[in-house]
Amino acid sequence: MSYKRMMSLAAIVPLIFSIAFLVVPHFFILESYPNAEGLALEIGITQRYVMAGMLFIVVCLLFQSRNVEKVDNQKEILLGVAIGFAVMCAIIILLEGPGRGLPLLVPPVIATAILAILSFWSRSKLN
Repeated sequence: MSYKRMMSLAAIVPLIFSIAFLVVPHFFILESYPNAEGLALEIGITQRYVMAGMLFIVVCLLFQSRNVEKVDNQKEILLGVAIGFAVMCAIIILLEGPGRGLPLLVPPVIATAILAILSFWSRSKLN
């Protein structure tokens, strides 16, 4: 996969989650914490809005880095993207996995794992 396509894909996936956090934040809170209500629900919804904003920052950075032309710089950026998505995948599994009694959110785990693998693979194919 070309560098530009990989960076576009790496920007699109967080954009989808960012939009979802903005449009239906209560869905994500109630999925993780089904008994949340009142102030706890409002705090969770506020946190999803903040996460949506932070994800949008990541989207902007990833999208703008698509135009980097030097292969050495592309490799460094893809390594950072791969490590970032791999760590995010691990954090989702560790913090929301069976150890804490919370339901594992499968779509984010799959998305971050696939992006990490594709980033490592794309990095290895750069010449």
